[in-house]
Amino acid sequence: MSIEKLKTSLLSEAQAESERIINAAKSEAQKLIEEERSKNAAFLSSAREDAERILKEQSSERSAWARLEAKRIIAEAKEDAIKLTIEDFLAAVASLRKTPEYRQFMKRSVDAAIAEFGGGPVFLHVLAADKDLFSKTKNLSIVPDLDGIGGAILESEDGRLRVNLTLETLVETKKDELRGKIYQALFGGK
Repeated sequence: MSIEKLKTSLLSEAQAESERIINAAKSEAQKLIEEERSKNAAFLSSAREDAERILKEQSSERSAWARLEAKRIIAEAKEDAIKLTIEDFLAAVASLRKTPEYRQFMKRSVDAAIAEFGGGPVFLHVLAADKDLFSKTKNLSIVPDLDGIGGAILESEDGRLRVNLTLETLVETKKDELRGKIYQALFGGK
């Protein structure tokens, strides 16, 4: 019986040892599973944060692009409005040719320009409709060949001196100032 006891004792010890090893293995496996779950949860959380950050950045970029595009469209619309207003202004200036103020302005401007030529013969290029305005001016050869909305071009006999008093040129020289005033009137200086 002592062998039987020994056998039983060894089996019992072996069984206890195997249960202890199995329990230790189960515990280790449970720890590994928990670590993997924790790592997986951290990875998912990090991936979620990265995705949210990327979406936020893309949203910010799209918003910035949309704001920039809106500003560009507004600037183009303002520029178109200014150009149309200048065109309307030029049309209104053309209608001023029939006023006494236009005649007085042109006579004063041409007389002042002739004085700059030093008294020599001067060619005056005008619209055919304006040639009678200057018929009494001395040292002046009137050439009714000007195209445009009005005004005059004075030229020395040798062609070296030229003064452009066309309404288009006068408006062009004041265009920046005119644009500023139109902008103020249309958009209130914003």
